[in-house]
Formats: sequence, C-alpha cells, structure tokens
Amino acid sequence: MLKHCEINPKICDRFKQKMSEQGWQITHQDVGQTELVGYGYIIVWELDGNKVVLHYADRQGVAQANLEVSSTVFDAVQSLINKLEGSV
Repeated sequence: MLKHCEINPKICDRFKQKMSEQGWQITHQDVGQTELVGYGYIIVWELDGNKVVLHYADRQGVAQANLEVSSTVFDAVQSLINKLEGSV
C-alpha cells in the first residue's frame, strides 16, 4: 500500500540525490511537457520491495510536488523530507 504526502518542490533535487546515496534504484523515469506551458517528471525508485514515486510539475513558474511511498518506509522517507525542508 502506498501513502501520499506533499513535498516542497524546492527540495526535489536534493531529495533525488539523497535517494541515490541511500541505495534506492531508479526503475522508471519520465520527463516532459505538461499542458502547453509546463514541465514535469515522474521518478520511481525501488529498494527491497519498497517503492517511492516522485511527481513534480511546474506550470508557469508554479511548482508542485508529491510522493507516493510504500507504507513500510513512509516514516523513514518523511524523516528525510523533514531534514531536507529544515535546510531550505
């Protein structure tokens, strides 16, 4: 089961870096234009049967991001998010 949470779009680049450093493997990545004036991407990481999916969209300079996280690793991912947001 996946849980959902919002993430500050400003920390997405650092979040991607930390996921890699912690051994999460990217199993899917899709980048492209959203609507006529937007940009977005989806990245799926997997580790030990768990999954984290990052959805990012920037529409005319207004960015939004959210995560879908396996419930067994949700607390660890939320802790990472809190740590990254504390340094914004």
